[in-house]
Amino acid sequence: MQEKVSVRFWLIGIVVFLGVMAATASVEQGGVTYGIVDHQAAATAAMVDEIQTQWREEGVRNFAIFAVICDLGWIWIYALGSYLAGREFAAKRQGVLRVIGLVIAASGVVFGITDYVETISQFIQLLQDAGSDTLAGIAAFMQPIKSAAFVIAFIGVIIALVMDRFARRSITSS
Repeated sequence: MQEKVSVRFWLIGIVVFLGVMAATASVEQGGVTYGIVDHQAAATAAMVDEIQTQWREEGVRNFAIFAVICDLGWIWIYALGSYLAGREFAAKRQGVLRVIGLVIAASGVVFGITDYVETISQFIQLLQDAGSDTLAGIAAFMQPIKSAAFVIAFIGVIIALVMDRFARRSITSS
């Protein structure tokens, strides 16, 4: 019988992500046209300033600060959860599942690094209430990398769980 793979911490990260999404959605209330994702993708200080001016005028700046703080807390949960889940598959399984585990673990690390760089760049601008071309450029550059790493880890864990379940079922029925 194969040793069980734990993805509990990764699942906690997914649940916390739902809370972060709720906090993020609070920024987009009322007449606000720009959300947190727009702020992350804003590649110039001028665009960051436009977004932050709108948030200030619409009274959601504090919601944005809260959402980014929540995001900062969630990043390590998801990154660590993905890394640990990947490491479990890499250590406890062979063949394709081992390779998928290594990809998940690497994606978790890449996600954590790139999302922290992006979110800290965003947070500094938000706290200073002023855009920075350098920080906005860094955040915009990191956004697609962290998004890809998030998706790869997320889909990777699901694929690994499904494959592992079928593999264990076929071993049991043999």
